[in-house]
Order: sequence, then C-alpha cells, then structure tokens
Amino acid sequence: MLERRQKRRQGRILMALMVAGGVMGLVQSLTEQDGAGLLQGAIPIWAALLLAVLWLVSVIGGSLWYKRHSDELDQAAQIWGMAAAGSLVLLLYPIWYLFWRAGTVIEPNGHIMFGILYVVMLAAYLAKKFR
Repeated sequence: MLERRQKRRQGRILMALMVAGGVMGLVQSLTEQDGAGLLQGAIPIWAALLLAVLWLVSVIGGSLWYKRHSDELDQAAQIWGMAAAGSLVLLLYPIWYLFWRAGTVIEPNGHIMFGILYVVMLAAYLAKKFR
C-alpha cells in the first residue's frame, strides 16, 4: 500500500513537470517570430523571463520534490545517469570544437549538446534502474 502511494506521488510529480515542459514549449511556439523556424526566432523579454523562472522552478523544485519521494536506489540511478551524461558531454564538446576549428564538422550547437545530454542521461538512468 505504501509503495503504491509512493508510485502515485512520483507519477504526479512527473506529470506536473511534463505539464511545465508543455507550457514552456507552448509559450515559445506562440511568441516566436513568424517564419523563423523551430526555436530560431527572437521571443519577447517577458516570455524569456517567464520561461527562465518556470525552468528554474521546475528543475530545482521538481528535483527536490522528486527526491523526497524516491528511495536510495532510484536516487543512485539518477546520480549515475547524470554523471554519465555529463561525462559524455565533457568528452564530446572539446572534440567537436576542435574538428569544427579544422573545418570538418558543423559549429558546436547548444541545442544538439542539450539533446545529447538529456538522451544519454535518460538512457543511463533507465539502464541502471532496470538492470
């Protein structure tokens, strides 16, 4: 019974964070310049401030909220996933930068690096949690 309650709490936390992410995406799509492309055009300063605050509250508050409702094994898997993703980005970025300077690859892109970080973090977390 306690485990079911804990799982429901974790589900509510993840749903709240997903809604926050959806709101961030919606605000960006509604405020970007016409014809600028996905996440390419300028957005108004009020939208940037709103999104920055929502991001900080979601990441910091959501992490603390989730930590209160997870066990030590889940927390260890999260830490391992974050360390694996951070290590990969730490290794990948300088190499990408050097090859860009040599003219062989495109310029390092923050969107791509952020995406790699999140995909690797999720994959490492899931691998550690369910192995």
